[in-house]
Amino acid sequence: METHKTIFERLLEWLRLCWRRIGRVWLVTARSTEVVLRLSPLIILSPFALVSSHIFQSTLGSDLAWNYTIKAIQSMGPVAIKFCQWAATRRDIFPPFLCDRLSVLHDRGYPHSDDWTDQVLTEAFGDYRSKGLILDDVIGCGSAAQVYRGKLTTKPIKKGSPHKNDSCQGNLYREVAVKVLHPRFQSSVDRDLFFIEIMADFLDSLPIERIKMLNLPRVVEEFSVVLRDQADLTIEAKNLRRFRFNFYQDSEKREIESSIVFPQPVEGWTSSQVMVEDYVNDAVPIASFLKDSSPEGMEIRKELAGPLLRAFLKMVFTDNYIHCDLHPGNVLVKTALVSKSPSLWNSLFRGDDSNELEDEQIKRSIVFLDAGISTSLSPNDQKNLVDLFRAVIFNDGNRAGRLMIERAKHERCSEMEGCVDAFADGIQDIVSEFHDRRKEGLTLGAVRIGVLLSRVLDLCRVYGVEIDPAMANVVISTLVLEGLGRSLSPDLDLLTFAKPFVLGRGKV
Repeated sequence: METHKTIFERLLEWLRLCWRRIGRVWLVTARSTEVVLRLSPLIILSPFALVSSHIFQSTLGSDLAWNYTIKAIQSMGPVAIKFCQWAATRRDIFPPFLCDRLSVLHDRGYPHSDDWTDQVLTEAFGDYRSKGLILDDVIGCGSAAQVYRGKLTTKPIKKGSPHKNDSCQGNLYREVAVKVLHPRFQSSVDRDLFFIEIMADFLDSLPIERIKMLNLPRVVEEFSVVLRDQADLTIEAKNLRRFRFNFYQDSEKREIESSIVFPQPVEGWTSSQVMVEDYVNDAVPIASFLKDSSPEGMEIRKELAGPLLRAFLKMVFTDNYIHCDLHPGNVLVKTALVSKSPSLWNSLFRGDDSNELEDEQIKRSIVFLDAGISTSLSPNDQKNLVDLFRAVIFNDGNRAGRLMIERAKHERCSEMEGCVDAFADGIQDIVSEFHDRRKEGLTLGAVRIGVLLSRVLDLCRVYGVEIDPAMANVVISTLVLEGLGRSLSPDLDLLTFAKPFVLGRGKV
């Protein structure tokens, strides 16, 4: 009887395995077919766009083809949109017209209905209207969520708070942004990630050593965790609080003086599908400054590039807590008039009748949004990153390479004769190439730090020196932010900004 039971169990196990394999084949076939069908109209639209452009000198065909392409990408889900958002920031890789076309994906998603928003808010907070939350208009719609501007009635708190007086109702309120996840966002992410996991497992099963060294299943697993974090807005609220503490240290004075703004989540108004945070007034997307190439516009762009770059360097080297979704749609610029600190001369001789406008100056602050995708490096990987930047500064790549091998959790480099020296020399060659450019100046226009990090990761792959996949997230973030910084000010001296942070003395 026990023998029959064992055979039955084995049969069930075999049937489950077959069912899983059939399911995987079906998913890959269905998803691949869906992508092909969604993009198939471009077979006709692309030639039409070329004919319209070259023969009739009209942009009608091109506009039609690109409008359809954007809608097709949006319909393929958040994973496809995330990739295209990254591509839109890489003007050093892709032509400007492609980046301009794809840049609309930074803040243009399919809007969901107000009924869905009402349903989610009610499930999360009950009768939210009676509790003081009032929604106004939609101010943004991305790949993951829709954002409303609203008001939250509240009791008076401390002086300088973002509360205002509602003259109609005699109540105090604070202006808020209400972020609501799109319907079926979680299921869309799960579907695409499962598809990617299947493809990664298949590639990893091939008898090709170079592919196996990529450790694709682990990379996809790390990416899956990062992307699924976006499906839970309580994680984004926690990340925002962490960033606010890192930059302000719970000091209201530091927050006011800082050139970096992270919105504050409102306590008691966060769930997995909804987050209410303070609304940032007088802020516009940083992309709007990229179109102004006048002398005044270039000065403003250079002014913005400094705090943007310093903030990212602080995240990487000082705090080891990095915002990994810094495409232009998630970076705003807040412009405000602030009072100048009165000088001794003004206090003694100008008096009270002086023009108040002369005592004010324009302050531009960088606003970081959508902190759902954030990461930290392991202690070893952070040491490796610091050592690598030190090597660029002091031209000592050989030592940095040997330390990377010593600290690696898993490595096959030391098992092969001569590979340790070859790996260390490879790091030295990469570092020397970048170090030599100091003669021209380590500007964002001349140096590609993201390329340097990518080449180092490629060298690790070739020689079997394993790096935590979180490092790849930092590399991608560096590539995106570097592309944005280069668009703002290609002449910015990178070494001037990086050196204090690498040596542990950097300030935003």
